Amino acid sequence: MTTSVIVTIVAVGVVVASFIPTQEGDTASGDAAAPTPEIVTEPVDYPVTIPGCDVVEPPEEGGEELFFSITSEGERTYDNPAFPWLTTSKAAAMSEAVRAALPPDVEIVLAPPSQSLNFTPVQDFGDSGFDPVSNATAELTRDGATAYASLGVGPSDSGVPPCVAGSLDRRDTEVNGTVIDSNDSWYEIDGARTYSRSATAYHTDGTRVSVYMSAGASSIMPLEQDEAARIAALPDLAVSVSPPSDTPALQRDCSIYPSDDGAVRDIRPEAVAAANAAFTASWVTLPDAPVLDRPIGSMIPAGFGSGICSDLAVVGSTIRLAVSVVGGQPLPTAPDPYDPSHYGQIPETRTLPDGSVIQILDADITQMMTSEDGTGLLSRSVTVTRPSGVQVSAQSTVEVTANGSAPLTLPEPLPVDVLDAVANTPIEQWP
Repeated sequence: MTTSVIVTIVAVGVVVASFIPTQEGDTASGDAAAPTPEIVTEPVDYPVTIPGCDVVEPPEEGGEELFFSITSEGERTYDNPAFPWLTTSKAAAMSEAVRAALPPDVEIVLAPPSQSLNFTPVQDFGDSGFDPVSNATAELTRDGATAYASLGVGPSDSGVPPCVAGSLDRRDTEVNGTVIDSNDSWYEIDGARTYSRSATAYHTDGTRVSVYMSAGASSIMPLEQDEAARIAALPDLAVSVSPPSDTPALQRDCSIYPSDDGAVRDIRPEAVAAANAAFTASWVTLPDAPVLDRPIGSMIPAGFGSGICSDLAVVGSTIRLAVSVVGGQPLPTAPDPYDPSHYGQIPETRTLPDGSVIQILDADITQMMTSEDGTGLLSRSVTVTRPSGVQVSAQSTVEVTANGSAPLTLPEPLPVDVLDAVANTPIEQWP
């Protein structure tokens, strides 16, 4: 589990949040003997005139305070009855709306879906007083300017706050009554300056949308202030707006665990596009190919390692299809079935004329993974490893529901010939 330290700086009415990954061996409580960091925030002029504000209040009195808190990713799901406004479809629709609203020349840096402006489930803080928020993050780039971007959407009872010097540069009010506050600022910790840009929209139904960008030591952002404001004011982000019925399924993160632990940054976008085109071409040649919840050519970077993968569902069933591509893999050898150190199912292994090695693990109920409630997953897979080190794997699973007794007929994952066609997709080099 990845743990992050959230550093919140509160000074003269300005609140800035930055995320600093902990290093291995760091303690959650911090070192009591460590020196207190020196914090400097952007000076605030007062009195001051702020466009869109009839009255500007003085900045809050008080010095700088530094708060440390530890957060972790607990169990979070969409369609949580505690947050009825955030359904799976609503999260998908908001994600699509934000990505569509980006200027054409702004790119999302290649990353897993959870880091590509996909809105997450709400973290339930109970009665802590925190407003429930769904977040979306990504790294954006434009003409050489790159920034970390974070969006937050959720209902709020706070309403539109007063204009406070130092907390906003301008206030705009839309025709529909939505109020947007925009602000550019900076802060320093031990002399290291971080620039930020934010836009917060207060929708008339009580929705609060925040757009925050941080470009580190650069003041140049991939989104202009007015562009960030337009995204915050998107009507589709209001919690009272229902998602379209044809909203595509929200793509989920997937993971692969190859022997080579490369980094996601090693993957080139053009290599991903070529692989997706190859998988699409292989799939259309299949007779009676099952209908999937998204195109098979929608591979994305894995959460770990240097490969790409996808997790797809066969529409109208509990059958799933997981596909992955990774490079730098050694050619496998057939395990000795009499080797006592080998555990688990023995794959059928054979070598193709070009030197590629294909391994098949057929559905075997004795190897079925079973949960506490008795529901099991029956699995079947085909993996092809090329002499170049490229490895393509296609695995299908199907749920076996427990009804107090063993079913007379077991459900079947996708057949071997379908998985074989996917695994033999011609991808010669990776990445």
